[in-house]
Amino acid sequence: MKRLSAYYDIQAINVNNYPYPYNVVLSDWDISRKMRRKGRYRELKLEETDDLKITLSVKETINTGSDLYYIPLASLYKCLQDENNTCAKLLLGVCVYLYRKAGVCHYRDSESYICYLYDIMDNWIEDDRESMDDADYKEQRANLDEMFAIGDKLEVILGKEEHLLQLQTIIKTAEAKNQFEKACVKLAKETLAIWMEFPYANLYQHITQNEEDDEDDYYGDGKIQVTDYISFIGETSGNVYETMINMTNDDFNERSGVQDFEATVVFDKAKGKYKDELAYEGKVIAIIDELCNLLNELP
Repeated sequence: MKRLSAYYDIQAINVNNYPYPYNVVLSDWDISRKMRRKGRYRELKLEETDDLKITLSVKETINTGSDLYYIPLASLYKCLQDENNTCAKLLLGVCVYLYRKAGVCHYRDSESYICYLYDIMDNWIEDDRESMDDADYKEQRANLDEMFAIGDKLEVILGKEEHLLQLQTIIKTAEAKNQFEKACVKLAKETLAIWMEFPYANLYQHITQNEEDDEDDYYGDGKIQVTDYISFIGETSGNVYETMINMTNDDFNERSGVQDFEATVVFDKAKGKYKDELAYEGKVIAIIDELCNLLNELP
C-alpha cells in the first residue's frame, strides 16, 4: 500500500488498530476514494499469485460514458471545394492525423461498423422501395449516394500525409478573424502538439481483446468496440443518420459492455510517481470532440 500511496501521492489512513478483515475493507475504501480523478475510473484489485503472495494493482480506464464520437465529413468536403477556405484546410489536417496516425476508421472501410450500418440502410431502402413514398425514396437514395461518393473521395484525400505535413505552414499563414477561425487554428496546433509528443501512438495501444474472440464474429466478445463508437461518418443529421442512430442504440443496448481504453499498474515494486499511461487517448478524444463541434459549425 505504501508503493501505491507514493505513486498517486496520497496519504492512506492508518488501519493497524482495526481487526481483519475490516482493516482491509476500510483501507480499500479510503484509497479508492482518494484515487478518484475526473473523467477516469480507477479500480483497486487485490489478487493472490500462484506462490500465494498478494499483489496490489490499479486498473485505470477513460470514462467515455455512452458518447458516440462520429466525425462528419460531408460538410468538410463541401468546404474544401473553396481553395481559399483556410479553416477547411486546417480541419482536413486534423482529420488526416486522426485517420493516418491515430487510426480512426473510415466509414467506407468495408470492415468498419459505420460502413456496416450504411450497407444495411442501402439494402433497406432498396428492399422497401415499393412500399415507400416516391419522394422519400428519392431523398434517401440521393442522400446515401452522396455520402458514398463523398466518402470515397475523402478516403483518398485522408490517406495523403502531405495534408498533415503542410499543417504547420497553414497555421503560420492563417489570419484568424473570428472565434470560429481561432478555434480551428487552436485545434490544429493541439493536433500537431499531440503528434510531436506521441509520434508513434495510436488509439489501439491500450485496449484489450478477449483471446477467445472468434475472428469471424463481427461483434467479438459482445462488447461495444472502440471502432464502433469512434469513427468517421458521412453526416450527423438527416433522416438516414437518425435511422442509423436508432439502429446503433438498439444494437448497443444488446451488448455486454464497452471496450475501454485501460492501463493497469501492478505494485510488485516501487513505481515512482504517477505516469498517465492514457494521456494520449484522453487528448485524442478531446481533439475528436472539438473537431466534431467545429465540423458541425462549418458554413
